[in-house]
Amino acid sequence: MPAPKQQKQNYRNFFSRIAGMVANTKKPKWCVNLMINIWKKRYKINLSEYIVPTSGFKSFNAFFTRTLKPGVRPISEGLVSPVDGFIFDFGKISGDNKIYVKFKHYYIDDLICDVYDDISSYAVLYLSPANYHRVHASFDMEITDISYLPGTLRSVKPKVIYKKDRVYCRNERIVIHGKSEYGNFYMILVGALLVGKTKLSFDSGLQTNIKKGEASKRVYESSIHIKKGDEVGYFEMGSSVILFLNDERLSNIKFPLNSPVSMGNTLA
Repeated sequence: MPAPKQQKQNYRNFFSRIAGMVANTKKPKWCVNLMINIWKKRYKINLSEYIVPTSGFKSFNAFFTRTLKPGVRPISEGLVSPVDGFIFDFGKISGDNKIYVKFKHYYIDDLICDVYDDISSYAVLYLSPANYHRVHASFDMEITDISYLPGTLRSVKPKVIYKKDRVYCRNERIVIHGKSEYGNFYMILVGALLVGKTKLSFDSGLQTNIKKGEASKRVYESSIHIKKGDEVGYFEMGSSVILFLNDERLSNIKFPLNSPVSMGNTLA
């Protein structure tokens, strides 16, 4: 019989898969439109920046993972924000290889679950339910490998991060690793409660939040190159993005903590 903690994890993931089925339902159309309209009203979402199909969104998930119109997010100079969201935390890597997010510490090897390259600074960006949920490259990326780390799907709302320990380490996540003009980098896409799926735009073979999912790592024979501003992946609900760099500039982000930021804005 599963331990109590494992039962909670199974419950959250099962519930999230059910929510995913509902979010992907296309009929009845009136029900889909009702869900979308409630969400738009609740989170004050203005669709003028997004591509809206002439016949409307086919499902709630199609609405949630909506794409931007070309040119509405200019890509600025320097290292840019990969998402629309909030600057949740940032800083230097401590001497004992920890990061501190809202006074909760996380060991880097626990987040990545691998032997990691030298890294010097980090940033955590939180996406609210109102935000655009596609993730873009903060800089020109040369991706060498990716890892899928299964886990639970706890909410990553700020109040939960303040209250609970190791949420980012316990939740499902994808770790993207590679090289850049700033040295080695890691981009961690953290899943969250409800649909919980995270998908990559450059590798459709990776599937998250599946029953009895196992940790896996994929090393590319030829590195995958993604230009700054191009899409990396997207969240079907959730979540948070954690960036690690072998460069200290993420510790000098120009925005105050909890400031809203748009994809393409210069961070550092």
